[in-house]
Amino acid sequence: MPDNQVRPIRKRSKAEVSGAVAAGWARVSAGRKGAFADNLDIDSKTVNRALTGETVPELHTAWNSLADDPSALDELASLYGVRVVPKFSRRASGMELAASLGHSLSELIDRLRDGKLCHLDTLALAELFRPAIPSMQAIVDEADALRGVV
Repeated sequence: MPDNQVRPIRKRSKAEVSGAVAAGWARVSAGRKGAFADNLDIDSKTVNRALTGETVPELHTAWNSLADDPSALDELASLYGVRVVPKFSRRASGMELAASLGHSLSELIDRLRDGKLCHLDTLALAELFRPAIPSMQAIVDEADALRGVV
C-alpha cells in the first residue's frame, strides 16, 4: 500500500461487498424492483440474485444503478469509507447562498454560546449546512474551470 494515503482503505471480502450492494439496492428498489431492473437494462432475476447475495452484479451494472438513484451505492461506498457525489453541482443564486450562509452562521454562533457543540447541535447544523454545500462546490467548480483546472 502506498504510504502517501491519508486514510488507508481496507480490502473487503466479496461477501461484504455483496451485502453492501444488496442493502443499497434493496433500499432504492423497494416496491419497484421491476422498474429498477428496467432502468438498468437487466433482468429482474439479476436484481433478485444481487439482493439475496447469490451473486454480485457486474461492475458496469452496479455503476449503472446510479442512473436510477444517485444514492444506490451509498452503502458500498460507506463500506470503504468514501462517498459518491456528483462531480458538478447546481449553483444557487448569490442571494440564496448568502441567505443560507447567513442563517447557518447565525445558528452556529447561537449554538456555540456555551462554548461547545453537543450531538443535537451537530445534527441541527448539518441540516442547515447540507443544502449550502453543493452551491458552494458549484462556485469552486466554476472557478476551477475558469483557471483550466480539472
